[in-house]
Amino acid sequence: MKHFFIPTICALGLTLAHSATAQTSVDLPDVVTWSAYGQGSTGNAQAVAMGAALKNEFGKTLRILPGKNDVSRMIPLRDQRVMFSAAGIASYFAQEGIEQFNDREWGPQKIRVLIASNPDHNQGLAATQESGIASVADLKGKRVAAVVGSAAINNGVEAILAFAGLGWEDVERVDFPGYAASWSGMNSGQVDAAWGATTISGAYQLENSTRGITWIPVPQDDSEGWDRLQAKGPHIIPHIATEGAGISEDAPHEGTNYPYPVLIAYADQDPDLVQSMTQALIDTYPVYKDAAPGADGWALDKQSFDWIIPFHDGAVNAMKDAGVWSDASNTYNVALIERQEKLAKSWQGLIEQGLEGADLQQAWLEERSGIPMPSAED
Repeated sequence: MKHFFIPTICALGLTLAHSATAQTSVDLPDVVTWSAYGQGSTGNAQAVAMGAALKNEFGKTLRILPGKNDVSRMIPLRDQRVMFSAAGIASYFAQEGIEQFNDREWGPQKIRVLIASNPDHNQGLAATQESGIASVADLKGKRVAAVVGSAAINNGVEAILAFAGLGWEDVERVDFPGYAASWSGMNSGQVDAAWGATTISGAYQLENSTRGITWIPVPQDDSEGWDRLQAKGPHIIPHIATEGAGISEDAPHEGTNYPYPVLIAYADQDPDLVQSMTQALIDTYPVYKDAAPGADGWALDKQSFDWIIPFHDGAVNAMKDAGVWSDASNTYNVALIERQEKLAKSWQGLIEQGLEGADLQQAWLEERSGIPMPSAED
């Protein structure tokens, strides 16, 4: 089960450089509401840029409710206080009912994708050049950063370690209180490797220091390694990055990534509203694509229809209108929706048994293992 990022090809005649007013009609309410990452984050900067584009092109206001963590961004979406959420990998965790969503209050959520950002950078493991680490296997016995309370980062590290048949027990785990702190640890020599995006400031600082930076490669042709990696992190996909510290178009990084941000809604959100929201972001792309770091990743030809969360019916209609939705995309999307239904039914069965706490978590681990992700290649 290897999910590859395969960019879609826009239909002949679709020109994204057209003015938004030249595209399909958009019917949005005067005020559109999203939850998103907090100020200072890439996700928030992109949401603000999109909001400005919606205001300029359509006269609509995007009201952003910032959340400091994954749960605080999902709660207003679940409780219908916002229409959409510009989420991170919590979208996957919520769908699966795992990590911070593995309790009776949550469980697996029926969420859907509208559109997502797949930028030209990677997210993966970097090492200091002075450590001599050149491959995932070289991490054995080295000091590797973990971030307390960050399921996304720690799961990413665990998945990459699995690529080489390693686990946390094979490295020296060094816990940090936050993402930025882990990179401060890289720059100060406290650790040899840490998870990050290739474009973060800490990576550029390391590149320009005496320690230097190496982005650890995760070769796409190692299918067994990728099977092990995606068994731990199915949301992680192979990706070639051309932007970031120590990498370029002439020296790309063959590594890992996943969509971020991902604009999501619940399955029962109004399909007409979803279609209009998706269409508006397609149409205004030329306006916001250079207005925030990574915003170019929202391009129509960078959308991945073989990821692990299904698209909303309204978004599917917008993608069909754009000429980028195929029969294969539809078949896979239906399979993902059917899997969500199975997850929900299995979870409800456990709830009706009165399970809670550790008993519920263990039972769900076993139940969920029997509901595998469909293959986009089938």
